[in-house]
Amino acid sequence: MPEAVPTAPRARYDGLDLFRPLSIFGVVLIHFSLGWRFPSTPAFDVLLRARDCAFPIILMTSFFVLTRTVVAHSDRSFGLFAAGRFRRLVVPCLIWSGLYWLMWEVVGPLWSVGHASWPPPTLVLSGFSHLWFLQFLFAGSVIAYPAIRAVARRPRLTWGAAAACVAAAVAYWAWGRPLLSAHVRCDWVDQANPSLRVALIQSVTYAQYTVLGVAVGLVADVINTAYRRRAFRAATLVLAAAAFVVHVSSAAPVVSRAVYTVAVFVVLLRPWPPGILDWLRPAARCSYPVYIIHPAMAQVVLLAFACWQVGPSLPGLLAGSIGVFALSGAAAALLRMLVPADWFLPLVAVGKRRPGAEMR
Repeated sequence: MPEAVPTAPRARYDGLDLFRPLSIFGVVLIHFSLGWRFPSTPAFDVLLRARDCAFPIILMTSFFVLTRTVVAHSDRSFGLFAAGRFRRLVVPCLIWSGLYWLMWEVVGPLWSVGHASWPPPTLVLSGFSHLWFLQFLFAGSVIAYPAIRAVARRPRLTWGAAAACVAAAVAYWAWGRPLLSAHVRCDWVDQANPSLRVALIQSVTYAQYTVLGVAVGLVADVINTAYRRRAFRAATLVLAAAAFVVHVSSAAPVVSRAVYTVAVFVVLLRPWPPGILDWLRPAARCSYPVYIIHPAMAQVVLLAFACWQVGPSLPGLLAGSIGVFALSGAAAALLRMLVPADWFLPLVAVGKRRPGAEMR
C-alpha cells in the first residue's frame, strides 16, 4: 500500500481558502435567521440544507491544516505549539467573552432599567455563546497534536491511523454521539447558563468532524496525486452533487450531512489555476474575526430592519445576512488596524501563492 508521506507538499489549498468566507457566511445566515425569527418555508429549508456543510467544513479545515502542518514540521515542540494556540484561540475567546458579557448582560439590562449580572465561572471554559468554537478548537488541537506527530514520525502508520480516524468518527456517530446527546440534554444542562449549554451541545454535535479532518490530512498526498487524473476530478464533482441532492431531499439529514460534508471537502482540495482566487484571500484572512464579531453586527442590522419595518422574506434574509457579514468584515478590519495582534482578533494564515510552489 503506498505511503502518504509528502515529498513536495503543496503550498496552498486554494479551495479551502475560497470556502472559509462562504462557510462563515453560512453561520451568519443561520444566526441572523434565528435572531430575526424567520419562519420555516420550503425554500428556506432547502437553503438551510444546502449550508449544512458550512460549519463542519470549518472544523475539518482546521484539523486538516493542523495535520498537514504537523506532517511537514513534526520536530516542532508541543509546548511551542500549545502556547501559540493558546495565544491565538483562548486569549481572544476570553477577551471577547468579557466584551460580549459586558454588552449583553451589563450595559443592555442597565440601559433598559434592568439588573446587571455577574458572569458565571464556567464562562472561562465555554466562552460566550458562539465563542465555544474557539475553546473547542484549542482543546481538540492540543489533544490531537501528539497523536498526529507520532504518526508523522512513523510514516508506515499513516494509512492505519487514517483508517482508525474514520472508524472512530463512524463509531462516535453511531454510538457515542447519541449517548452523549442524551446526557447533555439532562436537567443539569438545561439549568446551566446558556453559554455552557451551547458549548456542550455543539461540541457533541460536531466532534466527529475533527477526526475526519485529521484522516483526510493524513492521506492528502494520495488525493493530490489522484487529482491529476481527469476521471477522479469528474468523479468527485459527481459525488458531491449527488450527496447534495440526497441531503436536501433526505429524511435522515444526520446521516447524509456527514457524507455531503466530506464530499464537498474533497472537491475543495482540487488544484486551482494560480491567482484565480487571490481576490478572496482578504475575506479568508478575516473569517475568524467576522465569526467573532458577527453577533454584534447582527443586532445592528436587526435594529435597522425594525426601524424600516422590513418584514420576513427570503430576499430580506439574504440581504440582511450579507449586511451582517460586510459590517463584521469592516469592523474587523478597523479593529485590526487599532490592535494589530492575533491575541485580540486572530487572522487566518492565508498567503499569496509563490511562483513555482504547489502548496504551503
